Amino acid sequence: MGVMQSPSLSAVLNETRALDGVACFDTARGETVVTWGSGPRHTTAKGWPEFVRATLTMTGSQDCQYAGGIVGWLGYEAGATVERMPMPKAERPTHDVCLWRTEGSLVWSSTRQEWTIHGSEAFRSSARDVLTRAEGAADPGPSRTDPLRRSANQPAEAQSIRYQAGVERVLEHVQSGDVYQVSLAWEHEPIAITDALTAWLRIRSTNPALRGCYLRSGSTEIISNSPELFLDLDAKTRIVKSIPIKGTAPAVDGDAGRRRLEHSQKERAELTMIVDLVRNDLGRIATPGSVIVHPREVRQCGDLWHAEQVVQATIAPACDAIDVVRSTFPPGSVTGAPKVRAMEVISDLEDGPRGVYTGAIGWFADDGGAHLNVAIRTATVTNGEARFHVGAGIVADSDPSSEWHETLAKAGALSAALAHG
Repeated sequence: MGVMQSPSLSAVLNETRALDGVACFDTARGETVVTWGSGPRHTTAKGWPEFVRATLTMTGSQDCQYAGGIVGWLGYEAGATVERMPMPKAERPTHDVCLWRTEGSLVWSSTRQEWTIHGSEAFRSSARDVLTRAEGAADPGPSRTDPLRRSANQPAEAQSIRYQAGVERVLEHVQSGDVYQVSLAWEHEPIAITDALTAWLRIRSTNPALRGCYLRSGSTEIISNSPELFLDLDAKTRIVKSIPIKGTAPAVDGDAGRRRLEHSQKERAELTMIVDLVRNDLGRIATPGSVIVHPREVRQCGDLWHAEQVVQATIAPACDAIDVVRSTFPPGSVTGAPKVRAMEVISDLEDGPRGVYTGAIGWFADDGGAHLNVAIRTATVTNGEARFHVGAGIVADSDPSSEWHETLAKAGALSAALAHG
């Protein structure tokens, strides 16, 4: 079924407010996948791989990227279930793992300007009802007035001092040969928010990212404006891809910023270290000789330039999507190298747990495929407050002040959208 040009995504999502377990994902294919829950849910870190394997139907090929399966998030601290990492220091604002069953998807194609429905007959019927209601409803899309005005919730000077001191500590670890790189983050002050969905639609409109998403499970909402792919597993070819990002420059600087990023030896080395880590992680589950690294590229991601590199592999016959995640999580680009030691340094230096931030958000499909972003530029909304972190990769020639200002650049668009939410 297709509906040309209408209704809008915002109208459709507004009609899903009464539904349980809503998830909306943008993909690099120019599609937006909308789905909602209709089955079992898992909200503890323990046993999540077994839940996924037991709940997927493994029905073979699907007629789109996602026609049913499991959606949700794996928070950073869930890494303790698959990798050696320190236990979290404190409670997180929401579940470390939240995964739920859905039976289909409602997909908007920006190229064809068309909605299509995929999945079980029950889901198709529900999706047709959503489209019909949205067709006749007023469009609640966000206002574009003053879309990029920055939030008044600016970090205090004390936060800058703490973060830069943490960078100095990381540099001591690097100079001693303890680590090569650590992705160090800090948590922004909470921002009061009245409508998380409107905030996500606003940032999606004003500062779009290839892998943004909005999820709502119970009283928790997740807003992600991530530009980074953690894993994409194609069930037919059994090829898995990861696209780590390292290196940032403001897009407002135009081609000059892009050229600086392209030619920066520091930024190139930073990405190379993480690409090596991702290549080794994928090598654990790959058929011999199938791991391939593509050339480094610089891409504009909304208001920033980023450098990225595709790493791909063909997974071994005995492996599945869960094995791929277990061998690579948490993502190397947001931990450091070597990964285990970097996570220990992170635990020592960061003030508290990360929660969903730097985990992964996406789906495990019934055909055996999977698609997960790296949960950066990501906020968790509970009790009328939005919380989010930002960070930077610290290497031998990092400058504390420059790294601090890089994190501010990464926080800008998200904090602005939240402040208007």
